[in-house]
Amino acid sequence: MKQLSFGGDEVIFREGEFALTMYQIESGSVGIYANYDSADARLLAKLGKGEYFGEMGLAECYPRSATAVALEANTTLDEIDSNEFASFFEDNPDTVLAIMRSLSERLRETNERYLEARQAVHDAIEAEIAGTEKSSSLVGKLTNMLRFARRSEKKASDRS
Repeated sequence: MKQLSFGGDEVIFREGEFALTMYQIESGSVGIYANYDSADARLLAKLGKGEYFGEMGLAECYPRSATAVALEANTTLDEIDSNEFASFFEDNPDTVLAIMRSLSERLRETNERYLEARQAVHDAIEAEIAGTEKSSSLVGKLTNMLRFARRSEKKASDRS
């Protein structure tokens, strides 16, 4: 395992990059962003000491799904590469369980948002085909989705 240090606002990895590493935060904090270098940038999560990130790229060998940025000066990370991956997990079963729970929570939230968005789009199409105005229930669903998205963003920015 290699220890790395980052300054505040320093990019650790970028969305779309291929890498076979994951990280544990030893000190400081890390922001996980979608569309980091654009006007549409969104903070997805704020992670602190003891938390892991980057495990998806390591486990799947897919490009990074988000950009990770050190939020504080002197953010220190332990880097776990593909050669250390199996032995790290064998030696740290509690960590494996914590990572699995975190991935499960993220997947559940994503599934819920997807199903809500899918239903809202379906309702809008049905209303358009029927030639009716969008119903108050559709407006309500869209409003609730927006509230959920805002709460998720606030939760991500409040976490440390």
